[in-house]
Amino acid sequence: MTELSESVACALDSAAQRLLGGKDVAVAFSGGIDSGIVAALAVKYAKNVRLYTAGTSGSHDIEAALATAPLIGADIETIEIHDSDITDYLREAMAITGTDSPLTLAFEMPLFCVMKACKEDSVTGGQGSDEQFAGYSKYVGKKDIQLREEMVKDMAKLYKETLPHEKKVAEHFGKEIAYPYLDKDLVAILRSAPTEAIRPVDQDVRKKLLSDAARDLGLGYLADRPKKAAQYGSGMMDAVKRICRKRGITYNKLVADLRKEMDGYSRM
Repeated sequence: MTELSESVACALDSAAQRLLGGKDVAVAFSGGIDSGIVAALAVKYAKNVRLYTAGTSGSHDIEAALATAPLIGADIETIEIHDSDITDYLREAMAITGTDSPLTLAFEMPLFCVMKACKEDSVTGGQGSDEQFAGYSKYVGKKDIQLREEMVKDMAKLYKETLPHEKKVAEHFGKEIAYPYLDKDLVAILRSAPTEAIRPVDQDVRKKLLSDAARDLGLGYLADRPKKAAQYGSGMMDAVKRICRKRGITYNKLVADLRKEMDGYSRM
């Protein structure tokens, strides 16, 4: 715990109070540190909180979420994704957003399912944490300038591609979406922080600054929770691969075929 981690903790706490205070909130919850901190702060400030976890049966995220939810003190609802649902979900997400990036569609599927299923008008989660705290595995071993350049690129992509995609989904389902990890005060703190404080130690120790902030918030039980990328932790990519193997095509080809199919219908 340091002055920097305390500043991060205060910024996250303030952002959650401002964005979630007094609302009925759905948390897209994976059981990891990112969404876990947001969920715990939502419980602190929101009027009502419900955790939603989307994934295939027995997936990492569902098991982790069910184990962590009691510690946070919020009810949880699991949304099971079946192989038979995948192509319909992909079509629907593509129709709503216009997105045809296979990676984006896979990564965003759990949040899509949460916004489709939840009753609450306000939705939040851990979006932006990996970009802010250098959580991606590709950051490991990067030198100072390289690391900062990669993080800037990923933040730009987040704002240019990911957030517009999520905004369209939220608007379609009549939701508003809040991003505590993209709070302007937190962004400013991390932008001026020493790179050494953010750089991943190794593949097993990433986002140490966020772990320290979790302890400062009294959430030590979340500090070392492992996290997988949404498309893997949810089991989404495994399901997609099963579908593609049956069809004898790649995932990219599946998405391209769905796009052609949709374009064909629109011209009829």
